[in-house]
Amino acid sequence: MNGLISQAAAWWDGRTLRERRMLMVMGLAVAAVLVWLLVVRPAWAWRADAAEARAVAEADLALVRTATGRLSGGETDAEVDVSAVVAEVSAASALTPVMGMSADGGLGFSLTNVSSTAAFGWLGALHERKVETTTLNVIENADATISVEGALRASGSASAAPAT
Repeated sequence: MNGLISQAAAWWDGRTLRERRMLMVMGLAVAAVLVWLLVVRPAWAWRADAAEARAVAEADLALVRTATGRLSGGETDAEVDVSAVVAEVSAASALTPVMGMSADGGLGFSLTNVSSTAAFGWLGALHERKVETTTLNVIENADATISVEGALRASGSASAAPAT
């Protein structure tokens, strides 16, 4: 072992100062690439996998909550004031939908130039508060946003057409 170290030291001493510096820079570059490949990329991949697993778990949780709400009977849906719920959820989400009358006589809405995450998060929050869409029209814009139009009703009420 000492012979190997002494041979390496002799080889190193045989290099000029310029060669030593170049070899040190090359060693640093190789070390940086190894750190990138063995530490940073796996950590980022783990983070992305965790985010994906979280999204799947949140979707599963929403399905379970929906299923348990249907099984337990829940509240009477006729008591839900759709306009008030829309106002509360819109204030909480910082979205300002344009409200109006829909073709079926229900409460219509329009969201323009919003991200899909914000729009469907808003609709999901409404769904959690017992307000559902009866019609929904989503248009993708050129600037990676969407425009959404539709009609809302209290879930379980028979006054509107079934959701499409």
